[in-house]
Amino acid sequence: MLTPVVLLLTLHLSVSDGSTCNPNGFRKDCGYLGIQQPECEQKGCCWSPKDHIPWCFFPNPSSVYTVQKTTKTSLGYQIVLAINDSSIGQAISPLGVNITFQTADRLHVKIFDPNNKRWEIPREVVPYPDLPASMPSNVQYTLGVAPQGKEFWFAVQRKVGGETLFNSSAASGGEMSGLAFEDQYLQIGTQLPSDANIYGLGEHVCPLQLKSGQTYTMWNFDTATPVNLNLYGSHPFYLDLRKSGLAHGVFLRSSNGMDVTLNDQSLSYAVIGGILDFYFFMGPQPEAVIQQYQEVIGHPSLPPYWALGFHQSRYGYRNVEALQDVVSKYNSNKLPLDTMWTDIDYMDQYKDFTLDPSNFPDDKMKTFVDQLHSNGQHYVVIVDPGIKNDPSYKPYQDGVNAAVFIKDKNNKWFVGKVWPGNTVFPDFFHPAASQYWHDQIANFLTMLPVDGLWIDMNEISNFCNGACTSSGDFDATDGERVGESFHMDQGRVGFDPNNPPYAINNQGNHIALNIKTLDMDAQHYSGILEYNSHNLFGKMEAMATSAALRNLTKKRSFVLTRSTFPGSGVYAAKWTGDNHASFDDLYYSIPGMLNFQMFGIPLVGSDICGFIGDTNEELCARWMELGAFYPFSRNHNNKGSKSQEPYMFGQQVTDISRQILGVRYSLLPYYYTLFYYASCPVSSLNLPSATVTRPLFFEFPDDDLTFAIDKQFMVGNGLLVSPVLTQGATSVTAYFPKARWYDFFTRSIVSESGGESKTLDTPLEKIQVHVRGGVIIPMQEPALTTAASRHNPYQLLVALDSGNMANGSLYLDDGISLNVTSYSLISYTASSISGETTLKSTVEGNYASESTTPTLNTIVVLGVATSPGSVTANGKALDSGHIAYNSTSASLTLSALSLPMQNNFTVVWK
Repeated sequence: MLTPVVLLLTLHLSVSDGSTCNPNGFRKDCGYLGIQQPECEQKGCCWSPKDHIPWCFFPNPSSVYTVQKTTKTSLGYQIVLAINDSSIGQAISPLGVNITFQTADRLHVKIFDPNNKRWEIPREVVPYPDLPASMPSNVQYTLGVAPQGKEFWFAVQRKVGGETLFNSSAASGGEMSGLAFEDQYLQIGTQLPSDANIYGLGEHVCPLQLKSGQTYTMWNFDTATPVNLNLYGSHPFYLDLRKSGLAHGVFLRSSNGMDVTLNDQSLSYAVIGGILDFYFFMGPQPEAVIQQYQEVIGHPSLPPYWALGFHQSRYGYRNVEALQDVVSKYNSNKLPLDTMWTDIDYMDQYKDFTLDPSNFPDDKMKTFVDQLHSNGQHYVVIVDPGIKNDPSYKPYQDGVNAAVFIKDKNNKWFVGKVWPGNTVFPDFFHPAASQYWHDQIANFLTMLPVDGLWIDMNEISNFCNGACTSSGDFDATDGERVGESFHMDQGRVGFDPNNPPYAINNQGNHIALNIKTLDMDAQHYSGILEYNSHNLFGKMEAMATSAALRNLTKKRSFVLTRSTFPGSGVYAAKWTGDNHASFDDLYYSIPGMLNFQMFGIPLVGSDICGFIGDTNEELCARWMELGAFYPFSRNHNNKGSKSQEPYMFGQQVTDISRQILGVRYSLLPYYYTLFYYASCPVSSLNLPSATVTRPLFFEFPDDDLTFAIDKQFMVGNGLLVSPVLTQGATSVTAYFPKARWYDFFTRSIVSESGGESKTLDTPLEKIQVHVRGGVIIPMQEPALTTAASRHNPYQLLVALDSGNMANGSLYLDDGISLNVTSYSLISYTASSISGETTLKSTVEGNYASESTTPTLNTIVVLGVATSPGSVTANGKALDSGHIAYNSTSASLTLSALSLPMQNNFTVVWK
């Protein structure tokens, strides 16, 4: 049944009819940091040095879009809007609004120019779902829109409870203005209630819970992680959690630069091109919001198992012997290491797909990589997108021959500058570019069989502000380039794509869009402007790199990227960029990691011990402890900084690192299972998760004390990690939400029912990790590599809740196959009746029957009040020598079980 348009009478629909300079309205920044009143007013802008910024802002629109016509469709509504005036530039009128009820928990609202094709992200770059055949049933939302003849607004409410989730009406005298839609400026916003808690809108270094009075700019930029400024990726998605414990999400499918301003009563978008293309996700649980979001942008890929091991990297390894020395010292110190990495040091004059013949000769490198592989280890190298424009350099000449490089406004190759000097850049919109990239990778793998590629500098980063030099006399014209495929008035007098009429808050100072990147009139295939597609480059490079590796190796690819966009997690892992060796950045690594879980890129981590600056013993020890729980765990630092491999700091840090990496490796079956669930479509299974690590409020949305916590985090639903993040501290105050909690290391109950904070003694050699009652954690005896660990026996950590119940699961496959045909998904449940507790497994699939699959040897049960009188496994009594009860920790350990993983089992104690 078609859900009717409902006029929401409670909304405030009036618009301020006073001065166009409304200091209480939404302020579109018209100045720059430090502008004074005379210059501001000379620009025709408003000046009001009140309690919030900007002081200099564009006049508020005095004209509005009104509803001309509303037509009911089989899936929603089509609306026509018109306007008679504009405030900046020239307003576009009429506008079309398509509203589509796509699923029971997803609504689509698209505002566009019906008469001119404007820029929209191509579907092959960022997917969008097919339309349903009919109106979905059990829709969880209602829609309100303005009536004909009135100023346009729309609102989304929950069907149950009537909570307003998004309301674009501009309240009289409020913090936001109504809809604006011009060639280079689009504006819309939503009113916010006082209990809104906003998360997301990346990529920024900032606390997890976003702050009022802050503008979050989305424009990909290479910078060393300053706080609150736009960084390497753009993710115009936010999650809003209300005090009710109900969450929803909003995704603006746009690659154009934008500012999103959060105030006490509103959230407003200012976008410099394209269209307004919104998706609304009803949740209502935070985890469900992310599942629904991934149904639109794509689910992250299941990584190769080895990628979950520990990684060592450095910019500054001077030769292959230095690499061999690091691998040897990891082994001699009994430190787990799965993957060795090399930054641009390995290249010949920093040229992609080459080896330095003096320091990294191909014969020695091949021997080194072969030795790693024989050890069960792996090797990853960096590749930058900049190709040196040297006619004697084959990757350059191949690109010229295929005409696959980005062009400038004069149809010449766009020339920037990166590490090798003057460079050109692949145009991944070009239909031949992916094959070109594939061929370069294929040639390199023939020379050196690396296991993955690390793609950096892909914002695109440029050492010049726009073009560096003329690209010469070579005419880069190809017959397919036939002008713009979308509307943008480039012929307008004064048109300057580097400095559009509205200057987004690029780097906190409204700098030109071509600073440290390409000129915005650089052209991609079919006339696509860099102005519109800038934020997509990193994702498109990841797509091409992943496709090449998968095709060439016939295995799961491993790609690590710096620049990301919605859907990047389908193709790549992410590290959070050039952080600093400081306790501040140790803390910021947690909200950074948690944000990318929400952005659909679960394989994420920060440079452990810090990239920029010299770390020290205390900081590196604390960072190794925290980093052992990142989904992606890599130690990496900068050339010129002191070496920071953990063994460089003496015995204490070495011992700490060995112990905590052993914990990580023991937990990899749990992590891998979480990655499996995150990679699966929601419709395929009743899945428990879409994230690997997650904020506490994902598991406890009814507890508003968790809403701002970003110094602790969950791994799955079962582990709570509470690191020390303060220099010199030897204790940490941890909040325990309402549940039973056990110390992971001592096995003792720390909090019987939760809902409390505790200050815990945490010396340098300790990190606080707690297990949630009611969860079963699959584990494995650790080794120095994932390859060796996978041959070791399994164990279960069963943490009983107050009702003596628990559940968990384990996913098994070969850890590398692209198209998995042999797998096992094992469910574990524990329950208790009349003093008898039963633990059962149920096996789906056939991978566990493989001859190489180890057995389940140990079960550790937490929260066993008294020593059991008897224990049976599959009806057979266990020998007393295999039963150990610890009365201090109230834990039961069953050993030497040798239970085959492919068979269902039942273990009973009473």
